[in-house]
Amino acid sequence: ALQARIDTVSVTAPWVAAWEGDIPVDSVVNDALVAAGLAPYTWEASDPIHLSETSAALAANTRRLCRDRWCGVDIDDESELSPQIVYFISFTNYSLYTSFQAARCFYIHSSESYLGSINPEFGLDRLDEAISPEEFWNALRDQLLASVVEFTKRPPGFFSYSDFIVLTAGEAAHRPEFLDSLRSVAKSIPQLRVDHGVARPPEVELVISDDPTFAAAHGAAFWFRMMTDRSYCDVLDIISQYDMIRDGHSEL
Repeated sequence: ALQARIDTVSVTAPWVAAWEGDIPVDSVVNDALVAAGLAPYTWEASDPIHLSETSAALAANTRRLCRDRWCGVDIDDESELSPQIVYFISFTNYSLYTSFQAARCFYIHSSESYLGSINPEFGLDRLDEAISPEEFWNALRDQLLASVVEFTKRPPGFFSYSDFIVLTAGEAAHRPEFLDSLRSVAKSIPQLRVDHGVARPPEVELVISDDPTFAAAHGAAFWFRMMTDRSYCDVLDIISQYDMIRDGHSEL
């Protein structure tokens, strides 16, 4: 047990379209905080209401941290912002969750997610129902590839030239058979994109979470530390954007 009272939390969840446009003090997340006896948002709150699960898993795997931007060292630095798409794959005991999201700095509000799908047909619990284990893993791989094809068929635009981060999470994502399927998917993405109309094959980075069960939770905890611990930026000898805003307000 923690032997300490918890008053404030940070929240991560799959991206929910219905939550878009909510203001912090008048949101489903705030209602949940109040119901749990936790500190609610205030009218001054300007942070995102929650981190998308994809963004939290990115942070847990030290991707798109954009520390210089957060701490005000170089707000124009775009070295971490080359066009990339995160293909997020969460494999759990009861479902396969997939989505596509632009790979922005993880703490920036995720205003959109594409083709989010929770498929109970490919949870690990369905393995014993398959004719054979090989059939199950092949079908799961084909499902993951089909999602890439569907995403590629979207109208041309920013994402036509994006490279990919294939990012994993979920309590069943440590299974060797799943990881083999995942590597096969990552290897197939460049040619699959070209075959369906993309001008150049993307580079693909496969990111396998060290602790897939709690990857999103680790990312949310890191986000909370960034927002509350001033020492996060001390090593850079600068102050964070929130300190600058606060100091600016105090001078008015």
